[in-house]
Amino acid sequence: MKKVILIIAIALMPFLSNAQTSVFDKFDGNEEVTTMVVSKKAFELMAKLGSGSEEAKEYMDMVGTLDGLKVFTTENKSIASDMQSTVTKYLKSSKLEELFRVNDKEANVRIYVKEGRDDDHVKELLMFVNGIGKHMKDSEMGRNAEAVILSLTGDIDLNMIAQLTEQLNISGAKHLKNANKQ
Repeated sequence: MKKVILIIAIALMPFLSNAQTSVFDKFDGNEEVTTMVVSKKAFELMAKLGSGSEEAKEYMDMVGTLDGLKVFTTENKSIASDMQSTVTKYLKSSKLEELFRVNDKEANVRIYVKEGRDDDHVKELLMFVNGIGKHMKDSEMGRNAEAVILSLTGDIDLNMIAQLTEQLNISGAKHLKNANKQ
């Protein structure tokens, strides 16, 4: 009986570890990639720090429903290409559907979501922006972002997401303002 339990535990280990990591974590720790990771615990703490206004309460309620945020940004064109390949591969294996797309001379923006409990909520939001290096300068860091991956999981209210990404000062977040209008 112990052997059966051990075999089942070993067989389930990859599935359990995938719940905590993502395919994009391979970019974490690369000195050519700026990484920002916000855990569920950090969101829970943010939710507890709410103030008295109704708008702040709504925002804190939304933040408390998030499981994690990961943002990977690079100036390196080779890594940007790898990011694009990784996103493409991930989209083939996930149940994400395209919500929003912008292709123009300034950037290529793609926003994908996994269906949530209703039309205003999603379980996962993935944003990939590339080709922005020559047009968008991150004024605070004095750097040019070539590509950005933003992965957000939880019970995500599309009506509040642009506010969150703006407050966290995420490159390319301005494109999320239009996402809930689609």
